[in-house]
Amino acid sequence: MRIAPLTGLVAVALTLVAFLLFGDTPDYDATGSQVRAFYIDHEAQTGVSLYLLVLAAVFFVFFAAHLASVVRDVPASGGWLHRVVLGGGLLLAIGFLTGAGVTLALVDLADEPTASGPALQALNAFNENFFIPFVGGMGLMLLGAGLATARAAVSPLPRWLASAAVVIGVLVFIPWVGFFAFMAAGLWVVVTSVLLSRRPQGGARTGTETTGTAARR
Repeated sequence: MRIAPLTGLVAVALTLVAFLLFGDTPDYDATGSQVRAFYIDHEAQTGVSLYLLVLAAVFFVFFAAHLASVVRDVPASGGWLHRVVLGGGLLLAIGFLTGAGVTLALVDLADEPTASGPALQALNAFNENFFIPFVGGMGLMLLGAGLATARAAVSPLPRWLASAAVVIGVLVFIPWVGFFAFMAAGLWVVVTSVLLSRRPQGGARTGTETTGTAARR
Protein backbone atom coordinates (compact mmCIF):
# COMPACT_ATOMS: atom_id res chain seq x y z
CA MET A 1 0.00 0.00 0.00
CA ARG A 2 1.40 3.40 -1.04
CA ILE A 3 1.17 6.54 1.09
CA ALA A 4 0.77 9.33 -1.50
CA PRO A 5 -2.81 8.50 -2.57
CA LEU A 6 -3.94 8.40 1.06
CA THR A 7 -3.33 12.14 1.38
CA GLY A 8 -6.83 12.53 -0.07
CA LEU A 9 -8.29 10.44 2.73
CA VAL A 10 -6.43 12.51 5.32
CA ALA A 11 -7.56 15.77 3.66
CA VAL A 12 -11.23 14.76 3.77
CA ALA A 13 -10.98 13.60 7.38
CA LEU A 14 -9.36 16.89 8.43
CA THR A 15 -11.98 18.89 6.53
CA LEU A 16 -14.84 16.98 8.13
CA VAL A 17 -13.48 17.48 11.66
CA ALA A 18 -12.77 21.16 10.97
CA PHE A 19 -16.31 21.85 9.74
CA LEU A 20 -17.81 19.96 12.66
CA LEU A 21 -15.76 22.02 15.10
CA PHE A 22 -16.83 25.26 13.44
CA GLY A 23 -20.32 24.45 14.60
CA ASP A 24 -23.31 26.67 13.94
CA THR A 25 -21.60 29.89 12.94
CA PRO A 26 -23.62 33.13 12.75
CA ASP A 27 -25.81 33.47 9.67
CA TYR A 28 -24.88 35.92 6.95
CA ASP A 29 -27.47 38.39 8.28
CA ALA A 30 -26.40 38.17 11.94
CA THR A 31 -25.86 41.46 13.74
CA GLY A 32 -22.40 42.66 14.69
CA SER A 33 -23.05 41.97 18.38
CA GLN A 34 -24.09 38.39 17.60
CA VAL A 35 -20.95 37.84 15.53
CA ARG A 36 -18.75 39.29 18.26
CA ALA A 37 -20.35 37.17 20.98
CA PHE A 38 -20.03 33.96 18.97
CA TYR A 39 -16.33 34.31 18.14
CA ILE A 40 -15.45 35.39 21.68
CA ASP A 41 -17.24 32.36 23.11
CA HIS A 42 -15.76 29.95 20.52
CA GLU A 43 -12.26 31.39 20.15
CA ALA A 44 -10.31 28.23 21.06
CA GLN A 45 -12.65 25.91 19.16
CA THR A 46 -12.48 28.07 16.05
CA GLY A 47 -8.69 28.28 16.30
CA VAL A 48 -8.39 24.48 16.22
CA SER A 49 -10.79 24.34 13.28
CA LEU A 50 -8.72 26.82 11.32
CA TYR A 51 -5.52 24.87 11.95
CA LEU A 52 -7.16 21.66 10.73
CA LEU A 53 -8.51 23.43 7.65
CA VAL A 54 -5.05 24.72 6.77
CA LEU A 55 -3.66 21.19 7.10
CA ALA A 56 -6.49 19.89 4.93
CA ALA A 57 -5.55 22.39 2.22
CA VAL A 58 -1.97 21.12 2.26
CA PHE A 59 -3.03 17.48 1.98
CA PHE A 60 -5.47 18.30 -0.84
CA VAL A 61 -2.61 19.77 -2.86
CA PHE A 62 -0.56 16.59 -2.37
CA PHE A 63 -3.54 14.45 -3.37
CA ALA A 64 -4.30 16.58 -6.43
CA ALA A 65 -0.65 16.36 -7.51
CA HIS A 66 -0.69 12.58 -7.19
CA LEU A 67 -4.05 12.26 -8.96
CA ALA A 68 -2.77 14.52 -11.75
CA SER A 69 0.26 12.28 -12.24
CA VAL A 70 -2.04 9.25 -12.47
CA VAL A 71 -4.30 11.00 -14.99
CA ARG A 72 -1.30 12.11 -17.04
CA ASP A 73 -0.38 8.45 -17.62
CA VAL A 74 -3.81 7.57 -19.03
CA PRO A 75 -3.57 7.18 -22.83
CA ALA A 76 -6.92 8.92 -23.49
CA SER A 77 -6.24 11.90 -21.22
CA GLY A 78 -5.43 14.17 -24.14
CA GLY A 79 -2.19 15.32 -22.55
CA TRP A 80 -3.77 18.27 -20.72
CA LEU A 81 -6.53 17.07 -18.41
CA HIS A 82 -4.03 16.36 -15.64
CA ARG A 83 -3.47 20.12 -15.51
CA VAL A 84 -7.20 20.59 -14.82
CA VAL A 85 -6.93 18.11 -11.94
CA LEU A 86 -3.96 19.92 -10.41
CA GLY A 87 -5.49 23.35 -11.03
CA GLY A 88 -8.70 22.26 -9.31
CA GLY A 89 -6.76 21.00 -6.31
CA LEU A 90 -4.84 24.26 -6.06
CA LEU A 91 -8.05 26.33 -6.30
CA LEU A 92 -9.61 24.17 -3.60
CA ALA A 93 -6.61 24.71 -1.32
CA ILE A 94 -6.53 28.46 -1.99
CA GLY A 95 -10.24 28.64 -1.12
CA PHE A 96 -9.66 26.84 2.16
CA LEU A 97 -6.68 29.03 3.07
CA THR A 98 -8.48 32.25 2.17
CA GLY A 99 -11.59 31.23 4.11
CA ALA A 100 -9.41 30.34 7.09
CA GLY A 101 -7.77 33.77 6.88
CA VAL A 102 -11.11 35.59 6.88
CA THR A 103 -12.33 33.55 9.84
CA LEU A 104 -9.10 34.28 11.70
CA ALA A 105 -9.74 37.98 11.14
CA LEU A 106 -13.17 37.59 12.71
CA VAL A 107 -11.65 35.83 15.73
CA ASP A 108 -9.06 38.57 16.19
CA LEU A 109 -11.50 41.46 15.69
CA ALA A 110 -14.11 40.05 18.05
CA ASP A 111 -11.80 40.87 20.98
CA GLU A 112 -11.10 44.40 19.76
CA PRO A 113 -13.40 47.10 21.20
CA THR A 114 -12.49 49.37 18.30
CA ALA A 115 -13.95 46.91 15.77
CA SER A 116 -17.40 48.23 14.89
CA GLY A 117 -20.52 46.11 14.69
CA PRO A 118 -21.11 46.90 10.99
CA ALA A 119 -17.54 45.88 10.15
CA LEU A 120 -17.96 42.53 11.90
CA GLN A 121 -21.34 42.08 10.24
CA ALA A 122 -19.92 42.74 6.77
CA LEU A 123 -16.92 40.46 7.30
CA ASN A 124 -19.16 37.70 8.63
CA ALA A 125 -21.53 38.00 5.65
CA PHE A 126 -18.55 37.65 3.31
CA ASN A 127 -17.22 34.69 5.26
CA GLU A 128 -20.55 32.85 5.31
CA ASN A 129 -20.88 33.15 1.54
CA PHE A 130 -17.26 32.36 0.72
CA PHE A 131 -17.53 28.85 -0.66
CA ILE A 132 -17.40 29.18 -4.44
CA PRO A 133 -13.58 28.86 -4.81
CA PHE A 134 -13.15 25.61 -2.90
CA VAL A 135 -16.40 24.08 -4.18
CA GLY A 136 -15.44 25.02 -7.73
CA GLY A 137 -11.92 23.69 -7.22
CA MET A 138 -13.29 20.34 -6.08
CA GLY A 139 -15.57 20.23 -9.12
CA LEU A 140 -12.69 20.93 -11.52
CA MET A 141 -10.51 18.27 -9.91
CA LEU A 142 -13.20 15.62 -10.30
CA LEU A 143 -14.14 16.70 -13.81
CA GLY A 144 -10.55 16.51 -14.98
CA ALA A 145 -10.05 13.07 -13.47
CA GLY A 146 -13.41 11.76 -14.68
CA LEU A 147 -13.13 13.00 -18.26
CA ALA A 148 -9.64 11.55 -18.56
CA THR A 149 -10.53 8.10 -17.26
CA ALA A 150 -14.22 7.45 -17.99
CA ARG A 151 -13.69 6.20 -21.56
CA ALA A 152 -10.07 5.11 -21.39
CA ALA A 153 -9.36 1.53 -22.44
CA VAL A 154 -6.73 1.34 -19.72
CA SER A 155 -7.75 3.30 -16.64
CA PRO A 156 -6.45 3.48 -13.06
CA LEU A 157 -10.05 3.94 -11.87
CA PRO A 158 -13.08 1.68 -12.25
CA ARG A 159 -15.47 2.87 -14.94
CA TRP A 160 -18.23 3.58 -12.38
CA LEU A 161 -15.92 5.74 -10.27
CA ALA A 162 -14.71 7.71 -13.28
CA SER A 163 -18.30 8.28 -14.42
CA ALA A 164 -19.29 9.34 -10.91
CA ALA A 165 -16.49 11.93 -10.98
CA VAL A 166 -17.97 13.51 -14.11
CA VAL A 167 -21.51 13.55 -12.71
CA ILE A 168 -20.48 14.96 -9.32
CA GLY A 169 -18.14 17.44 -10.99
CA VAL A 170 -21.04 18.83 -13.03
CA LEU A 171 -23.48 18.86 -10.10
CA VAL A 172 -21.05 20.90 -8.01
CA PHE A 173 -21.66 23.88 -10.31
CA ILE A 174 -25.48 23.69 -10.12
CA PRO A 175 -27.07 26.10 -7.59
CA TRP A 176 -28.74 24.53 -4.56
CA VAL A 177 -27.25 21.16 -5.47
CA GLY A 178 -23.59 22.09 -5.22
CA PHE A 179 -23.44 21.74 -1.42
CA PHE A 180 -24.62 18.13 -1.50
CA ALA A 181 -22.41 17.42 -4.51
CA PHE A 182 -19.44 18.79 -2.56
CA MET A 183 -20.11 16.27 0.20
CA ALA A 184 -20.42 13.49 -2.39
CA ALA A 185 -17.11 14.67 -3.85
CA GLY A 186 -15.49 14.16 -0.46
CA LEU A 187 -16.71 10.56 -0.47
CA TRP A 188 -15.35 10.16 -4.01
CA VAL A 189 -11.93 11.37 -2.87
CA VAL A 190 -11.94 8.87 0.02
CA VAL A 191 -12.83 5.93 -2.24
CA THR A 192 -10.33 7.01 -4.89
CA SER A 193 -7.59 7.42 -2.31
CA VAL A 194 -8.07 3.89 -1.01
CA LEU A 195 -8.27 2.35 -4.49
CA LEU A 196 -5.18 4.16 -5.73
CA SER A 197 -3.22 3.18 -2.62
CA ARG A 198 -3.97 -0.49 -3.40
CA ARG A 199 -3.11 -0.13 -7.07
CA PRO A 200 0.04 -1.95 -8.19
CA GLN A 201 2.99 0.29 -8.95
CA GLY A 202 2.77 1.45 -12.55
CA GLY A 203 -0.70 -0.08 -12.85
CA ALA A 204 -1.84 2.41 -15.45
CA ARG A 205 1.08 1.65 -17.73
CA THR A 206 -0.23 -1.66 -18.97
CA GLY A 207 -2.21 -3.07 -21.86
CA THR A 208 -2.85 -0.51 -24.54
CA GLU A 209 -0.24 1.97 -23.27
CA THR A 210 2.48 -0.67 -23.15
CA THR A 211 1.67 -1.72 -26.69
CA GLY A 212 1.73 1.88 -27.84
CA THR A 213 5.07 2.50 -26.15
CA ALA A 214 6.56 -0.57 -27.77
CA ALA A 215 5.28 0.52 -31.17
CA ARG A 216 6.86 3.97 -30.80
CA ARG A 217 10.18 2.32 -30.07
